[in-house]
Amino acid sequence: MKEAMTSVDIRYIVKELRELVGARVDKVYHEGNEIRIKFHKAGEGRKDLIIEAGKRIHLTTYIKEIPTPTSFAMLLRKHLGGAFLSGIEQHDFDRIVKLSFRDYTLVVELFGKGNLVLVGPDGLIIAALRYEEFRDRAIKPKVEYKFPPSRESPLEVSWERFRELVASDDSEIVRVLARKFSIGGLYAEEILLRAGIEKGRKARELTEDELRKIFETMKGLFSAPKRPSIVYKDGQMVDVVPIELKWYDGYERKYFETFSEALDEYFGKLTVEKAKAEKTRKLEEKRKALEISLERIREQMMAFEEEAKKNQELGDLIYANYSLVERLLEELRAAVKKLGWEELERRVEEGKKTGNKAAEVIKGIHPSENAVTVEIDGKAIKLYLNRSLGENAELYYERAKRAKAKLEGARKAYEETKIKIEELERLIEEEGKKVGVKKLERRKKKWFEKFRWFISSEGFLVIGGKDATTNEMVVKRHMEENDIYCHADVYGAPHVVIKDGRKAGERTIFEACQFAVSMSRAWGQGLYSADAYWVYPEQVSKKSPAGEYLPKGAFMVYGKRNWFHGIPLKLAVGVVKYEGDELVMCGPVDAVKAHTNRYVVIRPGDLKKSELVKRIKKILEGWGYKVPEEDLMAILPPGGGEIVEVVG
Repeated sequence: MKEAMTSVDIRYIVKELRELVGARVDKVYHEGNEIRIKFHKAGEGRKDLIIEAGKRIHLTTYIKEIPTPTSFAMLLRKHLGGAFLSGIEQHDFDRIVKLSFRDYTLVVELFGKGNLVLVGPDGLIIAALRYEEFRDRAIKPKVEYKFPPSRESPLEVSWERFRELVASDDSEIVRVLARKFSIGGLYAEEILLRAGIEKGRKARELTEDELRKIFETMKGLFSAPKRPSIVYKDGQMVDVVPIELKWYDGYERKYFETFSEALDEYFGKLTVEKAKAEKTRKLEEKRKALEISLERIREQMMAFEEEAKKNQELGDLIYANYSLVERLLEELRAAVKKLGWEELERRVEEGKKTGNKAAEVIKGIHPSENAVTVEIDGKAIKLYLNRSLGENAELYYERAKRAKAKLEGARKAYEETKIKIEELERLIEEEGKKVGVKKLERRKKKWFEKFRWFISSEGFLVIGGKDATTNEMVVKRHMEENDIYCHADVYGAPHVVIKDGRKAGERTIFEACQFAVSMSRAWGQGLYSADAYWVYPEQVSKKSPAGEYLPKGAFMVYGKRNWFHGIPLKLAVGVVKYEGDELVMCGPVDAVKAHTNRYVVIRPGDLKKSELVKRIKKILEGWGYKVPEEDLMAILPPGGGEIVEVVG
């Protein structure tokens, strides 16, 4: 089972993670070898990047609860908090990833024990997960960060250099590829499988054509299209890979849209299982001890049952052969009185040698116990000469009784132990549910959720920009000739578009204009009303008057504007059903009211936005809706507010 990402894995994941560029660091969490960076990406919301030193880096939905930040987490928050990710790249073809921020670089080492190193703008180390010294470099504060010596990259190596490195080596070709190009055994075997070369052949014995075939196959493999999957064998995960591998032909596979999703599913499940094991370790040890005890009790029960049965049968045997046993007791008593134990034993042994049937009945003589073991009906039974027939029988019945009593005690102990095991299993299951790792279940967001949006009371979709980038997208990418464009008479207000708006009534157009003023800076300024207008798409242009420049997100509006004056800044928040999903929506009160009978009415106020979010979240939870705070933060207008009314 894979425990750490390879250089090939890192090559593919870094390509995906470049979509994070431009995201802002919200929080940093640290526990053990793991760092989780909670990013916020404009238009997309929360993104959690998990980094486990020496093992992995990818986006995750498995969130570990870490109540108290460590000193390392606090240091990273101090330097990276609020910073924007400006770049992410793999160093050469090594298991090293560099996350670049404005003034800092976070170097992620995914080889060996691994490390995370924060490097300042001067190239000096500010802090690291662990401080170490090597022959050629040191990880210490105020020391220049140096990368470890690199090996040949299979992506950049030339044919001449490849031949030079491989052709003269006396090792097996699979080992040469894995060692000299840092690709690991799996990919070395995959290359040779695709090239049709036996992996055990010596590298120096390969022909020029065979070497060329391996070289071209290697280049092609690492340029293969991405097709992430988790590989299973007998229902158990064995690997997670970014591309299709012939090596795993015949294995069960589960495919994913992104490599991050595959890695998250793979390592996330391992993390949960590890956390569960740690959480329930002591309980599991108790259960194991009880299971051993249960098996021992079961064996005792079998022994007691056998003992009771045996003694009961021997007691019954005495009475079933009453005359024979009575005669044997009388004859044996007389023989002992006349001959003594030693002479009796000698005569019995001689009789057995001559085939004397009376002697053959005697199986053992026990002078110290004043007893003789005889065979009756094929069973050996010890008879005590100083006891009567009834006393001998009663002796066996008493033994059977004691064995039965012990058996009942053992059965009771067995049932009690089973109950204890069942109780422990229940506790283990409950503790497992309490494990400090939870999976954020995120539905796939609809295309319009990257913008501000609402569904009008007449059922029309209305979208608006959040910033310069999304404002540009709303107009240039999503506004079509059948739409309506709305804008507040406030500097920096969002561009708002009613999709298919030419079919909309005045009610929808008014709601869109109210949305435009409420989502503008007027809200943060505490205004209670503002003006807005609407026009047709052909009146909106990026073409500026001569000598003027329009910045990103700005447009010119030409021709007649249709005004609404004194529009109140008031919105509502509720959960609505749309296109098969339940979505939390913030829009004009009439619009929200048309789609749900439970909603919270808000207007500009002195309550901080973060506190307003918490209060709305609590109200929604009371109605049975679990809405993440970041989702509410994304849909509410900029600035503080207050709750005017709670309906429902």
